Amino acid sequence: MKTPTIYLLAGIFLLCLSCNPKILSIKNSDNPAFRYAGRVDFTTEGEGILIGAASSVSFAIDGDSCYVGLKNGPNGSAHNFVVFEVDGDYQGRFKVEGDSLSWLSVPITEKGGSHVITVYKATEAAIGDILFAGTKVFGLRDLPQEPELKIEFIGNSITCGMGVDLEEVPCGEGEWYDQHNAYLAYGPRIARALEARFMLSSVSGIGMYRTWNMEEPSMPAVYENRYLNTDSTKQWDFNRFTPDIVSICLATNDFSEGDEEHERQPFSEEKFITTYINFVNTLYGHYPNAQLVLLSSPVFEEAKNELLMKCLQEIQDHFNSKNPQKPIQIYEFHDIVGHGCTGHPDKDDQQQMAEQLFPFFQSLL
Repeated sequence: MKTPTIYLLAGIFLLCLSCNPKILSIKNSDNPAFRYAGRVDFTTEGEGILIGAASSVSFAIDGDSCYVGLKNGPNGSAHNFVVFEVDGDYQGRFKVEGDSLSWLSVPITEKGGSHVITVYKATEAAIGDILFAGTKVFGLRDLPQEPELKIEFIGNSITCGMGVDLEEVPCGEGEWYDQHNAYLAYGPRIARALEARFMLSSVSGIGMYRTWNMEEPSMPAVYENRYLNTDSTKQWDFNRFTPDIVSICLATNDFSEGDEEHERQPFSEEKFITTYINFVNTLYGHYPNAQLVLLSSPVFEEAKNELLMKCLQEIQDHFNSKNPQKPIQIYEFHDIVGHGCTGHPDKDDQQQMAEQLFPFFQSLL
């Protein structure tokens, strides 16, 4: 009898098909399932460019296997760092080396089901771009709806998360940015606690009217440029992100005594206040309905802190005397000691900063 044999072979064939494992497929970076956040851009080939500190790309996947295609941009350092977050949990910092595409495996401990993954740039814009080519996954799903609350954090190396992560490279070894981890900085920590979307517009060494050792560039000189540098031919599109709260933490580098190699004038209270007021007007031009918050420097000794608070009070009075709908607020840090590289806050200090700021930000809502 041939008929039973045919049925038997057909059954074996179907069984083999059911046992065949799923195959990972490449999803290119221009897939609409990817959600980009922070200071980002795109190449002519459609690759996502992670520019600023803590800029990111998020996506949801089927299954528990995921590889992310990353490489360094052409005009930057030999390596960068990224952070992987899976289902809201920090999975560590990973190195991206060279300008050839590498597929990094995302550690997923919870097997099966679906997962939400975010790739954050741990380093800042000055280190160079990270190009995101896409993923190798079983399949992509729709992401959950984004939170409504949006916060922008403007600042210097402290806001960038410089000197925070000492687990792999001790202070004084490797490159100056090898301890960067923007994910662990106070801004992203507060945003996660408030379940808010966020963007960091921060540059190490920069101040309101000068840098830590030279007279330029200042934050107002780079802020409106897409890559947070002096290239004004590539402007940032402020329609991409309209924050409800704008936090400014700048002054540490304006007060710096410099490096003894470049001529350094004493701190100018007048120049600082005037430039700060003009910058706030720039911010209001882009975000007329935003709540502005001026932060003190978390690492200042008493004398510098008193002078800075005096300056911030004058800036606040200048604007609040006009009876704005949302008066500018000031927050002063207390008892923060930098245990990171070159006196910067480490990850525990950044956590302390976030814990101090959280109820203040919460009250603004």
